[in-house]
Amino acid sequence: MIARRIVTGLIGSRRRTQCHAETRRRTVPSTPSSSHVYRLLSNSSAASQPILPDLSLVDARKAPIGFEPSFAVVYRDFVSPQEADILAEDVLGRMKRRRYEKGHWDAVITGYKEVELHDDSFASGTILEMFDRTRQHLEQRHLQDFDLVHWLPCHAIDLKKDGELKAHVDSVRFSGELVAGISLLSSCIMRLVPDAGDGDENSEQDSTCCDQGYVDLLLPPNSLYALTGDGRYKYSHQLLPDSSVFTSPTDGTEILVKRDHRLSIIFRDAKREEKFH
Repeated sequence: MIARRIVTGLIGSRRRTQCHAETRRRTVPSTPSSSHVYRLLSNSSAASQPILPDLSLVDARKAPIGFEPSFAVVYRDFVSPQEADILAEDVLGRMKRRRYEKGHWDAVITGYKEVELHDDSFASGTILEMFDRTRQHLEQRHLQDFDLVHWLPCHAIDLKKDGELKAHVDSVRFSGELVAGISLLSSCIMRLVPDAGDGDENSEQDSTCCDQGYVDLLLPPNSLYALTGDGRYKYSHQLLPDSSVFTSPTDGTEILVKRDHRLSIIFRDAKREEKFH
């Protein structure tokens, strides 16, 4: 019998995470124990240790030939629950009076709010420090071949439980080599599929077309994902709906992901003039 866990997307004081299995049962605490070391926050020797991707969060067993692990990675617990609460409270407060949009001009996203986040708009030093550390990490791990990296302003997407983010490739008109995001409030599954478009615009494709293979990323709350290389330019990405199943690449366990209200903070580097795509 295939073990199946159920993961809810709730965390922190607002949220709670539980996992159940038909053949075994395990409960995942909503917050890490006090002994958990957040390397980004620690001043101890652990702070100098590299933050490594969590390979158990990327199921590439059905990936197309030529897909490389570096194209799409996920870092578990990249921000602490305390940082996540501060960031979510600030960003959600900015969008409090906005209505959820039914659709975007490119028909890619529905049931959402969106806001651009300029660094000088934050009064919280915690948020600014978090953004600086995130950019530094992305530069060191994913943009190390470039001497100078310019960053576009972050933007936040508030997606309803029943909202949709359909398969698309982010526009390359202004953004560069990387698309990354901090996931808050809810777990979800991001699926990458070879893109059928030309990559020049936010191209959309049928999310059911997986004949060429696909890669699934499990994005727990407080995690950071990064798409680079072909994962940025040649694969579309989308969020699967509530109650989709992620299969663990380590032991084959099927994880039923209960997606709820979700907030993401998106990081993009600016396009370099010498790049042509």
